[in-house]
Amino acid sequence: MNAPAPRLPISGPFEFLRPSVEVGPQGTRVSLPYRITSAEGPLELTEVVQLPVPATVSDELLAAVRVLHLFAGVSYYKAVAPTALVVPRLSQAERAAVTALYDSGLREFAYRNGFDVPLPVELVEDAGDLSPVHHLAAGVEAGGSTGAPSGALVPVGGGKDSALVASLVPDGRLFSVNPVGAQVHLAEALGRPLLAVTRTLAPELRHLVAAGVPNGHVPVTAITSAVAVLTAVAVGAADVVMGIERSADEPSLVTPDGVPVNHQYSKSSEAERLLQAAFEPTGVRWFSLLRPLTELAIGAAVAARGLGADIVSCNRVFTVWNETTASRTQKACGECAKCLFTALMLAPGSEPEAIATQYGSALLDRTDHVDGVRELWSDEKPFDCVGERHESAAAVSLLADLPGWSHQEVISTLRDEARRVLAADRLEAGRFLEIGPVDDLPAEYRQRVADLRADVAAVVASVGGPDRGSR
Repeated sequence: MNAPAPRLPISGPFEFLRPSVEVGPQGTRVSLPYRITSAEGPLELTEVVQLPVPATVSDELLAAVRVLHLFAGVSYYKAVAPTALVVPRLSQAERAAVTALYDSGLREFAYRNGFDVPLPVELVEDAGDLSPVHHLAAGVEAGGSTGAPSGALVPVGGGKDSALVASLVPDGRLFSVNPVGAQVHLAEALGRPLLAVTRTLAPELRHLVAAGVPNGHVPVTAITSAVAVLTAVAVGAADVVMGIERSADEPSLVTPDGVPVNHQYSKSSEAERLLQAAFEPTGVRWFSLLRPLTELAIGAAVAARGLGADIVSCNRVFTVWNETTASRTQKACGECAKCLFTALMLAPGSEPEAIATQYGSALLDRTDHVDGVRELWSDEKPFDCVGERHESAAAVSLLADLPGWSHQEVISTLRDEARRVLAADRLEAGRFLEIGPVDDLPAEYRQRVADLRADVAAVVASVGGPDRGSR
């Protein structure tokens, strides 16, 4: 943990101001303002979300704007955290979600900046009436859908999880926030249009970060989900179907005081329940289709469906402010923890040549990647979107029994260690390829996920069944 970052002459409280909705002929502009205090006086920070459709202003739309306003504020709050959050009167569901996102969702940020973990959250519910101001541009009639909501919106990140959901919901409308080449390519590979929404951070935030305010990871999945729900209301979709797996529940680390710190908190099943409750007034059903699956099972299904070649699971591709080779080329870097983890998840269902082609080299046949894979089951996992420690060990163990993989450097070096990791908790490698119960999913989606068992079964058979690889 680093020493606490020095404070600039800015301070709280962090105030939520009244948002606005403007409907024009080309789309809908949502402005989300916040206020902190600087040496020169009050400083307003306004985020703008632009939908490419003219929305009908309804109670459901305004409810979606309200939730997005509450969630998106976390990106700016971290500059003055911890401080009081001056919010409107909240519902019980809103209060629970905000408290969780501004603490658990910011624990990595707090841990790496030397703040208290858990991060204290003080809610002051006296901001007054913050119902969104809204108006139509001259000559514009309220657009949007008519009739009862129907169909699904499928957020696409460009990686294996959203690719699998898109294949399971072939009639779903693909959606992305600030899409880059990786997401556009996946939509093209699937032969489906991509609905793009623009999210523009307040420009002052970049100046503050450059000047040295505390910065770090935020629960971006919750923010993107709120944008997706808003968009679903605008286009008349009934569902937002996410691709979040059960592995997101495992924390990246646990502090000496026993406090979990999870890079993927806003993907956790706890966060899913909280967000579902907060989104209820919008009328949109938001849920994850892949919660019954591990990352290893998802990787097997993606490989079985021939989707592997068209995905990019590398966060460096999506860098916003600091350009990297990956962001320039829109190709996976092949070096980060997420690339190594994704290669491991895809490998049991893939030929070595396919992984080498996808990443530009044989990632699992490089001596310099041994320590990177070992870190995936360490007590302090990389702060990245990687899955459970045991499933990383399970992947290595399974690959050690597969011709073509068993002699690759990472696999041969770590085989025995991976099996010891599993044996210590009496776990069998093949069990991580099993798909759990689908009963908690909406009824009309259950069979789609259950049918994945046939895809994964082929991989299970290729590695010798659920008990193999745990010796």
